[in-house]
Amino acid sequence: MDNDVTKSLQDLALFPEMNPGPVCRMDLAGKILLANRAARELFNAEDIVGKSWLDICPGMTLSLWKGIVRGGERVLHEAELTQRHVLFTHLFPESHQTIFVYGADVTELRKAERQLSEIARFPEMNPGPVLRLDHEGSVLLANQSARKIFGDDVIGKAWFDLCIDVDKIFWNSVLATESPLRIESEVDGCVYSFSHRYDPNSNLVFVFGADITQHKLTEKALRQSEKMATLGTLAAGVAHELNNPAGAAKRAAEQLVEAMEKHERALLNFDTSTLNEHQRQVIFHLDSRLKQSARELIAMKPLERSDLEAQMEEWLEENGADDAWSLAPGLVAQGITVAELHRLMDLFPGKLLENVIQWAAHTYPVYKLLHEISQGSSRISEIVSAMKGYSYVGLAPVRMIDVHEGIDNTLVILQHKLKGNIAVIRDYDDALPNICAYGGELNQVWTNLIDNAADSIAASDSGSGEITITTRLQGVWALVVISDNGPGIPKKILNHVFDPFFTTKEPGKGTGLGLSTTYSIVTDTHGGEIDVESEPGKTTFRVRLPIENERLLLERAKT
Repeated sequence: MDNDVTKSLQDLALFPEMNPGPVCRMDLAGKILLANRAARELFNAEDIVGKSWLDICPGMTLSLWKGIVRGGERVLHEAELTQRHVLFTHLFPESHQTIFVYGADVTELRKAERQLSEIARFPEMNPGPVLRLDHEGSVLLANQSARKIFGDDVIGKAWFDLCIDVDKIFWNSVLATESPLRIESEVDGCVYSFSHRYDPNSNLVFVFGADITQHKLTEKALRQSEKMATLGTLAAGVAHELNNPAGAAKRAAEQLVEAMEKHERALLNFDTSTLNEHQRQVIFHLDSRLKQSARELIAMKPLERSDLEAQMEEWLEENGADDAWSLAPGLVAQGITVAELHRLMDLFPGKLLENVIQWAAHTYPVYKLLHEISQGSSRISEIVSAMKGYSYVGLAPVRMIDVHEGIDNTLVILQHKLKGNIAVIRDYDDALPNICAYGGELNQVWTNLIDNAADSIAASDSGSGEITITTRLQGVWALVVISDNGPGIPKKILNHVFDPFFTTKEPGKGTGLGLSTTYSIVTDTHGGEIDVESEPGKTTFRVRLPIENERLLLERAKT
């Protein structure tokens, strides 16, 4: 049998270029006389002919070579070359003064042997739980750490009962691949990460666990820190947004006191009971105009307004009106012209016209200030309503939510950052249904993405730009796309934007947790997907959320 093997190897050596493995011939001194292409590639040399085998073959010593020359039969020598293990067979036929060398790659074989060796001795050396399971999921072996967690009588128990988060779907996935599959599960108040690897050769599943309780607590603390940082930013913005309408309403209320005093004095001098029916109709019409003009300012250029006020003041003085300079602006603001006052002279003769003018001039500020108070109060109410909707105060954390409503509430909350030169374009899909989600956490996603888009535009050369928010129903997914035309994210850092603590903002302007938290909320909490594309002038984040997600989220809410 050995003679047949020797003859076969010798024949392969005689036709080196036909052999896929490395083949060499050398003289008795170890000088290489011939080498095929595989040998040249193995030793990374264009031509190794003339070189000494003792110099280029790792581990080949002079004493070992002498043994090969003396042996006359097959001599094996294994060498490691560029992370490959090659087994060289040396043949020295008696009929030749030439030694033939045939190589075979045994890298995978050695790797498998090491893995089996490690599996045999590893469990008790590992500080974490290690288990071996049969094809059905029964425990065959458990190290000391696993026995401490699951009990000394763990052998023979079903892994499905010990690790409650492992179900049939996950188990079938484990058996379908040789790649490790990880799952997190809570056991006796501690959170463990269990990595499952199926070995088809032994038909066994090896489970390696690690206690990640502290990691989870740290992660939770970091996420809470990010929420507080976001809350601080939002609180400052909302306070600023509330201050403007509140301040305007306060100023209007203060001015209304004086305006009401003037209005009441004008009414005392204007006895409408003495007016005829036609005069009353004119006054009623003027009152309607006053209310309308108080709500909708009449658009006119400053120079045009100044000219009209000057004409009005001059006409009032000519007709003996008191305080013409103070009456003219109010009359012009409500759209009353000199020509109109001329027409009113015939209808309201003498002192009566002066009373009408006084009434109109002092009634308009009252309506205008009341409208300002109404506007300020409405704006405050809108912000408070949006803040309540944004935070989902008093509502269950997991519920059916309107994605569009959440985005709109977020835009109201972030209004302080979107003023000026940033335009927001909304392209909503009316067919998008409500989805089951953590409303408050999902709004944090929109906050981080829109806030970053606004910061990107603000950092551009022009400081102006557009944020486009698009929603679409995409099969079983709710797709939300948020794009901006800012300077973009450099390619060299694009793959790191979701890493914890990674930020491109200046020190003090970002925690580096915003997009990391966003990624976790979308993928881990909601089972969705998020990705980003960027080039100069356009950055796009795509968020996909599963529509049918109620069972998963309700189960997570219970835990």
